[in-house]
Amino acid sequence: MMEKLSACPACGESNLLPFLAAKDYTVSKENFEIDRCRACELLFTNPRPTATEAGPYYKSDNYISHSDTQEGIINKLYHLVRNFTLKQKTGWIEKEKTGNLELLDIGCGNGHFLNACQKAGWKISGMELDPATAARAEAALGIDIYPSIREIPKEAKFRLISLWHVLEHVYELDEYFEFFKSRIANEGVLILALPNSKSFDANYFKEHWAAYDVPRHIYHFDPITIESLAKKHGFKLKSKRGQIFDSFYISLLSHEYKTGKKKLISSFIIGLWSNISAYFGKGNYSSNLYIFEHV
Repeated sequence: MMEKLSACPACGESNLLPFLAAKDYTVSKENFEIDRCRACELLFTNPRPTATEAGPYYKSDNYISHSDTQEGIINKLYHLVRNFTLKQKTGWIEKEKTGNLELLDIGCGNGHFLNACQKAGWKISGMELDPATAARAEAALGIDIYPSIREIPKEAKFRLISLWHVLEHVYELDEYFEFFKSRIANEGVLILALPNSKSFDANYFKEHWAAYDVPRHIYHFDPITIESLAKKHGFKLKSKRGQIFDSFYISLLSHEYKTGKKKLISSFIIGLWSNISAYFGKGNYSSNLYIFEHV
């Protein structure tokens, strides 16, 4: 079942414009429209599956955050760089490791990031909607994984709450931001990693850009729209950086979607140029990491 939004899910504006049509290459092979809000310029999938009907669109071994498959060159490359990026991520949050060391990772998947954080000295908690994925994380980490934010004890306060490529999937934006405000400890931070629809590779591949990932991604943020949404809920940007490996992975997938072929050299060139353009431009990397603090 699909739902058609008549207003922007971020600002409530009813003046919506068609942006492009993208295909679900991972599961259903269906086409989905993406609209743009004329007021805040948020891009969002519209119509989209209802929250209760979204589950089947995640049922694929190719959906890497919920699978450990290493079949195919794209999955092999993903796993090859994962250990490096985990060290990179724990390094990025090292300066936040003061006082209350409680860390909550929402959408924790198989628990690889939580495992790295635990080894780095954090007291970890995780939340994962998919029961099978949560069970794998529990087995690996030896902790209980919460099935939703509503199940997390109200007294729990966290120095850091992270969502690594998760917010673009979340139906309840206002509820989540209210949760962030009430559960982040004093001087704590919110970390959001998100694809960037203003990146060079997004503009290059257009409707074939793999990070649109419709209909699993129901929002398609850029730095302006995510900072605007965070500001609406009382958060201000503390720092931002690019996730440079994402441009190569996304370009590889996007080339396959566009041409039906894996173009390693072309993908490397586009990914590299995307990073160079972002570095010398406005910081529009294929994916950006945002660190917000509550004001």
